[in-house]
Amino acid sequence: MHTKTLFTASLLAVSTINAQSFLEVVQKTPELSLFSAIVASLNDTFTDLLKSVGPDDASRTILVPNDQAIQSFMVNNNIKSPADIPAEKVIPFLSYHVLLNNVSSAQFSSPGGAVVETKLQDEQYALLPNNSGQVVYGTQKATEEKKAAAIEIKSGVEGGAVQIVKQDVTFNQGLIHVVDGFLTLPTNCSKTIQHQGAERLVTYIKRLGLLNTLDSFPGATCFAPSDAAIERALPVLMNMTDAQLIDAIKFHTLLEAYYTPDLKDGQVIETSLAGASITVNIVDGDYYFNGVLAKTTNDIARNGVAYLLDGIMPTVFNGTITPSKSTTSARSTSTTPPTGTNTGVSGAKTTGAGTTTSAPTASGTPNAAAAFMAGGSILIAGVLALLAVF
Repeated sequence: MHTKTLFTASLLAVSTINAQSFLEVVQKTPELSLFSAIVASLNDTFTDLLKSVGPDDASRTILVPNDQAIQSFMVNNNIKSPADIPAEKVIPFLSYHVLLNNVSSAQFSSPGGAVVETKLQDEQYALLPNNSGQVVYGTQKATEEKKAAAIEIKSGVEGGAVQIVKQDVTFNQGLIHVVDGFLTLPTNCSKTIQHQGAERLVTYIKRLGLLNTLDSFPGATCFAPSDAAIERALPVLMNMTDAQLIDAIKFHTLLEAYYTPDLKDGQVIETSLAGASITVNIVDGDYYFNGVLAKTTNDIARNGVAYLLDGIMPTVFNGTITPSKSTTSARSTSTTPPTGTNTGVSGAKTTGAGTTTSAPTASGTPNAAAAFMAGGSILIAGVLALLAVF
């Protein structure tokens, strides 16, 4: 489950000496004046959320959108004043910005980043086991706009990531990180993968009446071949039977949510297809699953996490992958046995467990079409990647 990293002694010392309450800090920070106005306009509606940072609770970290972020939000939603924002609409957003652990900028910047549970438990946005709160993923990442690495916080995919612009501001129960945008509330897995580039896959899912199945399983990992991957595989996919499609669905689905901080190079994880497993390889920061490159990682969905794949995963992985600097070219094969190990980071909301094996060698150039032939039978893996409940 969760592995909790201890806060550094120096940071604890700073946060407990002369620390002010969350609202006091916000009100005294010039670039947070609009956020302060929103909180004031909510009156008693905000009380429950404030309890999460009260003196009787554990430490918290709060992501606070700056004035520029709120101004953009108001313009995009035709809102003239913070007082005009309906409480029922803003509370889910604010809940998503309250992290359930103290996570410093250093922890987000550590190798692999951090996945952290939040206070957002509304089932409309968080369908996870044990009524767990939705998560965010934070990592240090350089961008074209900012050549220096910045801390990026990833939430629902439709709004893109936000960046921390002011970090480690202390208050009496934890930390505030000022961000340059609102987090995006997660949507169902089908909408998440469609937005990321698996629209053709979702079309198949709808046609077969499996959409509800995909979107209603709590806490799954969904592997979705991209539109280009499906296009390349069409000559084979068009001849698949329903039974073969169901096996492909099982193979591309994990019944627990695995975020990248849970994964290790060489780790083997069982899929929902009996006796079949997926091997993880990490090469130059890229993630490969049975030799297939993940074009996107940690795509946070309402009911788990999704990965957009650049190809079709074979059921039998021969240990061969082809690292590439391009994320647009086709990737193919790779092999190895089953089971996975779960690693956590400070406040990380991580799931899944198992054992690891040694990492295969990264070499060779497997044939993408050959990925369909595994164990002597045709594999239609990827046609309906992600349909989890079988």
